[in-house]
Amino acid sequence: TCVLRRPAPHVELMIGTGHAVMDYVPDILAARDAILAAHGRIALFDDLELLTGYDSEVRIALTNWSKPRRDKIVAFHILLRGKMLAMGVTVANLALGGPIQAHHDRPTFEQLLAKQLARR
Repeated sequence: TCVLRRPAPHVELMIGTGHAVMDYVPDILAARDAILAAHGRIALFDDLELLTGYDSEVRIALTNWSKPRRDKIVAFHILLRGKMLAMGVTVANLALGGPIQAHHDRPTFEQLLAKQLARR
């Protein structure tokens, strides 16, 4: 499943569990586009710690969306577990020029999210 939250006007918190499929992508991209349209910038926090896998089209679609908007993404943090997801994040990060910060521990991820929320 995919749950989207907006804890601050320019912050999107995506919580993914199970196996990510393309069915989720249109809603994710629409939410991100809405944030950019309203605020001109976005901070992305993807909590994928409980994600068990993903279809490669999902990574490609999210990466392709991010490329032309790279200068409007003010933060990009991903909480993950597992080697397969880590490898996919590495591939996406290389394609985007390095904006993604991958985290393997929840306290660091949550601390960075709290700092971003304090910047409102």
